[in-house]
Amino acid sequence: MGGMMQGGMGEGMGDMMSAMGVPPPKELYPSLMELPDLPLEKRAEVQQLAHTRMKEGTAGLSSGLERLSLAAPGDDFGAMQEAVEEMREGLAQFESGLAAHRALAEGGAPRSIALQWFKREMSLVAPPGTPAQAGPFGLSWLHFFSMTLLVGIAAITAWLHFSKVRRTQELLAALATSTAAPSLAPTTIGDSAPPPPGADAQQALSPAASSARSHPAPAPPHTKWSGSMLVCRTFDEVQNVRTLRLVAGDGAALPFDFLPGQFLTVAVRHAGKTVKRSYTIASSPTVRDYVEITVKREEHGVVSRLLHDEVQEGGTLELTAPSGKFTFTGDEAESIVLIGGGVGITPLMSVVRYLTDRGWGNPIHLLYCCRTTKDFIFQEELEYLQRRNPNLSVVATMTRERGTVWMGPTGRLTPELIASSVPDLERQRVHLCGPGPMMDAVKDMLAELAVPASQVFTEAFGPAKKRAAETTERVEPSGEHAAAVTFSSSAVTVPIAAEESVLDVADANGVDIDNSCRIGTCGACKVKLLQGQVTMEVEDALDSGEKDQGWILACQAKATDDLVVDA
Repeated sequence: MGGMMQGGMGEGMGDMMSAMGVPPPKELYPSLMELPDLPLEKRAEVQQLAHTRMKEGTAGLSSGLERLSLAAPGDDFGAMQEAVEEMREGLAQFESGLAAHRALAEGGAPRSIALQWFKREMSLVAPPGTPAQAGPFGLSWLHFFSMTLLVGIAAITAWLHFSKVRRTQELLAALATSTAAPSLAPTTIGDSAPPPPGADAQQALSPAASSARSHPAPAPPHTKWSGSMLVCRTFDEVQNVRTLRLVAGDGAALPFDFLPGQFLTVAVRHAGKTVKRSYTIASSPTVRDYVEITVKREEHGVVSRLLHDEVQEGGTLELTAPSGKFTFTGDEAESIVLIGGGVGITPLMSVVRYLTDRGWGNPIHLLYCCRTTKDFIFQEELEYLQRRNPNLSVVATMTRERGTVWMGPTGRLTPELIASSVPDLERQRVHLCGPGPMMDAVKDMLAELAVPASQVFTEAFGPAKKRAAETTERVEPSGEHAAAVTFSSSAVTVPIAAEESVLDVADANGVDIDNSCRIGTCGACKVKLLQGQVTMEVEDALDSGEKDQGWILACQAKATDDLVVDA
């Protein structure tokens, strides 16, 4: 019966203590209550058990304190409560072991010590005759130390919380008063291979972290900017193709806005005169700290040779930007097909970078043709972007695969390759850029594949058939065919030969006329003819309304009599 009563009391006491948030006595306190009746070997077992309880209690206090310090700065109240409970249980374990050691070491009445500990844990008054062990405020020294520790932790937690609130309020106030445009910092997206050169800032936002809403399409630029910019970096993309990264000299953001697909015009001094050439911006408008142009070195190109051979990091370039209508921001259509050849990939790359930066989720098809894999501009970056953007499809074909490792299509672009690479092609918007012959061939293919001409947008790349300003010798007017051209806005009147275009004469005499392709397809050099007559071999960039209003393409216009041009 005695054993049954003791067992029942132990179980009842454990249930009651558990219900009241006090750790159950387990096996130590029943042993402590019957300590006077235990033999010496049993006392040794109880001593060892008490030592274990103190060790476990110390570990619980340490673990709970560590968890509390980690949870407090983040305001994780659930974790903080669990940490306090762990500390409370550790304290109870430690004190129970301490009480047992006292009973063994001091020779006091174990039953009285056990009962005193129990009543103290239950917030009861100690029994009469029990020596007072109270510290300050009637608490035991152990409880006083523990409560002081908890109060200190709570004070630190409160301080951290209010400090964080204050910092947040200061940051919000600063953001509310700031008018500076944010710049995109490079972002590392964990992968086995780092992004290729030039792709760091383009991938400022991963598709998982960005959306079209967070980066709305930029408004079309209304004004042009002219000035000097610093060449901060250069990259050799492939043989004879170089990228120049330009920044504002004062370290500020870009001094102009642009749309993906637009170009800038570089002005250089050569043989005592200013020569201008236009190059597509290859970087994305989402990047506000720099702008990049990717230039192919042409054997007879004055400006391209200078940009490759003479311009170094730390130098400056004079330029005007932006220009051009060969743009796509994602608002014009629900999908886009980009077809490029050679260095004609540069405006298409700006579109790809821009759309992937924004996290544009609609289909992007890029078809690219070049000679060999050694001529594949932006290959590494396109592979990287394709891994990160499932909606981006890149199909490349090599016209001369011999001697190189290439598992993709070979030969030039064909109607079959285009049709198999792009679903519902006849309903797609197409942007086409490359050498003139390549573009002519692809336009015929698209027509054959039932793509309406109104859905095909083009911009020519590569050297024009005739570029008098690219040579050091200028054709002088002579004989009865000599005429004069007056640039009314610039107040310049100069002779013009029958073989010269209006743009050639403007370049040679310091008259600023924007231009890009110089073969009559981009429309960048459109000017108003105020007087006289001209002939134009190519006038693809003009519609019938513009022709009726007197607009001409300066790169194609050749005088049949004296001219007055608004430039």
